[in-house]
Amino acid sequence: ETPTPEVKKGSVDVKYVTTDGKVLEDVTKVKDNVPVGESYTTEEKSFDGYHFVGMDKTSDSANGKVTEGDKHVVYVYEKNPETPTPEVKKGSVDVKYVTTDGKVLEDVTKVKDNVP
Repeated sequence: ETPTPEVKKGSVDVKYVTTDGKVLEDVTKVKDNVPVGESYTTEEKSFDGYHFVGMDKTSDSANGKVTEGDKHVVYVYEKNPETPTPEVKKGSVDVKYVTTDGKVLEDVTKVKDNVP
């Protein structure tokens, strides 16, 4: 009786992380314990506030064939730089009319208020 040759199997998972180690999306199994040689593909996703910078140096290739054991595909993202809102300096101008002997002729009038 011939023993059935053992089919070699492998798995592929993918995860999305940031450069500072935050996990954007938990590990997802792309292929789970499937015969070696089966093709797999993963894709770059978009996450609000982040941009894709590349594959992790330990990452297996984004697309390829399943090999024996586990493959880990790791996409790395970086937080988009904050764009600071320029602060507009504001000031007010007050006008006051006084006589030479210091009598106020008119109440202070706000001419410009809170303008850049």
